Amino acid sequence: MRLAGRNLLDGRNPLAGRNPMIRPGDIRDMLVSNLGRKAGLYFGALLLNAALGIVVYGMLTRSMEVSSFGTYSFIIAFFAFTSMFFDFGVAPAGMRLLALLRDGDDHSRRIGALFALSTGIGILYMLLVAAASFVVDAVFSRQAGAVLLAAAPLAAVYPLQEMVLSISQGTNRMKLMSAFLVLPRLLLIVLLGAVLLTGGVDVRMAVLLTLAATGMAVGMAAGYLRPSFAGLSAEIRIVFREVREYGREVYAGRIVDGLTNGLDKMLLSFYHGMAPVGFYTLAMTMSTPISMFSKAVAQSSYKRFVSVDRIDRRILVVNLLWCTIGALLVLAACQLLIPLFFTDRYAEALGVLPWIVAGFALAGLNHPFHSFLAAQRQGRAIRIMSTTSSGVNIAANLTLIPLLGMTGAGIAFIATYAVNIVMNLYYYRQLRDGAAATRTLEEG
Repeated sequence: MRLAGRNLLDGRNPLAGRNPMIRPGDIRDMLVSNLGRKAGLYFGALLLNAALGIVVYGMLTRSMEVSSFGTYSFIIAFFAFTSMFFDFGVAPAGMRLLALLRDGDDHSRRIGALFALSTGIGILYMLLVAAASFVVDAVFSRQAGAVLLAAAPLAAVYPLQEMVLSISQGTNRMKLMSAFLVLPRLLLIVLLGAVLLTGGVDVRMAVLLTLAATGMAVGMAAGYLRPSFAGLSAEIRIVFREVREYGREVYAGRIVDGLTNGLDKMLLSFYHGMAPVGFYTLAMTMSTPISMFSKAVAQSSYKRFVSVDRIDRRILVVNLLWCTIGALLVLAACQLLIPLFFTDRYAEALGVLPWIVAGFALAGLNHPFHSFLAAQRQGRAIRIMSTTSSGVNIAANLTLIPLLGMTGAGIAFIATYAVNIVMNLYYYRQLRDGAAATRTLEEG
């Protein structure tokens, strides 16, 4: 029977969130709870990662031309776009299987199976990148193909990176997840610094160093997790069964999401050149802190969400306050930070910034609902939401970017997450009300 009365924050009864009135003390209790501490740790890592990203972009923008930085952004967007297809439902299935295990259970064999599967997927992805390198220049005419071909052997790190994050979330190892989030950027700064001391950085070197830093971080995380490959075939069968019953639904949604991940930057490149890609990427990077707290709380709550039938109201109230106030603070701060850190050459990023900030605020509102639905195995709902919101995103980008450039991409960004929050609320309420009706029948 579902633990309907379990307090999401600390495991006590009665169910938190039944009282519709939220007092300041309730919010304080949430922030100092076990969930609050883990979310705070991960949020700090997200903020540090964003700050390190600014340092990385500062190093690159000061040593590269605007068009070269745009090409680098295009290639990273290409990796983000194509790697979304190379998961096949293994990561969400593995994450949920790990979340279902008790804290004292041995996770090493299941982790070993997940790493083995991700390694195979990474090899397939590496081959795709190598093949795609021969056609990218013909389509986009940006001289990125040679860089992609050189980087193809390292591209296998993308599926492995996703798997490390999924394992960390599924086992509720937020310290590992926080460290792994920051480590690639730290390593990249060290590598870039060493190269800049001996000369300049071109697009090829910047991409190779980015992938190398990620690969080093994956290797360190794998060593820490100590996966076991004993009983590998049996564990792989368990993962495949979960993929068939749940993971493939999420994967279908991610395929559709993958069609939009990076599409805006590719269309900007196609219609308006590489410089707007650089401005737009900078605005996106500076706006990411808005949704970071929401992401931290949602991912820290994933293991708990498996065994409750609603989201604690305190989480929703705090999340709403953060997304609203945080958006205003980021918008104001960037008026100073962008010219200061990236020079006046990137001042055009300020023009698209309000649209991007609003989009990230809406994205932050979605995180708790999406994490809850995933933990509750609502794969079909996730697939439908992904298909619908991605359709809106594709249509809006294809229509608006040729006409409005970066502004069109920003409007499409807002429209996507506005549709997504409406659908998340619908499926969440449907699931919550269904659980309440079942509980009433059982108690009667």
